[in-house]
Amino acid sequence: MKIALCADLHFGSVPIGLEDALREAMEAERPDVIVVAGDLTLRARRREFEAAKTWLAALRTPALVLPGNHDLPYFNLLQRFADPFHRFHQATGTPHLMPVFEGGGGAILGFNTARSWQPHLRWQEGAARRRDIAAAEAEFAAMPPGLFKAVAAHHPFLRVRDEPRARPVRRAGDALRAFARCGVELLMSGHTHRSFAVEVQVGGGRLVALGAPTALSARMRGEANGFWTVEADAAAIACTLWLREGAPGRTDRFSPSPTKSFARR
Repeated sequence: MKIALCADLHFGSVPIGLEDALREAMEAERPDVIVVAGDLTLRARRREFEAAKTWLAALRTPALVLPGNHDLPYFNLLQRFADPFHRFHQATGTPHLMPVFEGGGGAILGFNTARSWQPHLRWQEGAARRRDIAAAEAEFAAMPPGLFKAVAAHHPFLRVRDEPRARPVRRAGDALRAFARCGVELLMSGHTHRSFAVEVQVGGGRLVALGAPTALSARMRGEANGFWTVEADAAAIACTLWLREGAPGRTDRFSPSPTKSFARR
């Protein structure tokens, strides 16, 4: 299975033309699926979702798309609580918040961590609901045996190095243990605008946690725009980070960094 992972596109803060360069670079790698791990927009404005919809429609590769905290209404509090994912659904053309992709010998489950409110003031943070964890377990249980299994979410389930603001989602431990029971080997996320690729021990097993930098936004945090490609074969999970070359404000190519390989369990 081959995956291209991008996150935090933030239409509304994208340098002109960069979205085309990103699409072309990812599709040139011929992935089975492109995972867009949340934050399509900057402030969930209608015009930002329209730009995201146009970009998604231009993809020739199947896409699994998730919402992020920036995709919830920012100014319209009534809509934020009454129908928070309305514009997201319009842009993606699907009513699902737990989409599933199967192909290339693997399966990816999209897990929604974006919340319209939280029992604290840090509403930008993520949470894993108990019923969503149970639904994810049921989805994986219904899949045919032998598939490479992965989960994609917007928020990380782990504390990220050098990112004190990026807290793990609420109930991260419960979710990670459930994913481990289901045989998940790869966990993909965005949100921090910083890349990472680490192996984590969970519940007697291990999985690879992969975080994506911002793919398009000018709001970078010490790292260039970029995306990951992941190739999973019978022996290993090979992860390659592609970073944008050139000065900010220019539309340049994306170039690969050295591949990190993790043995499959």
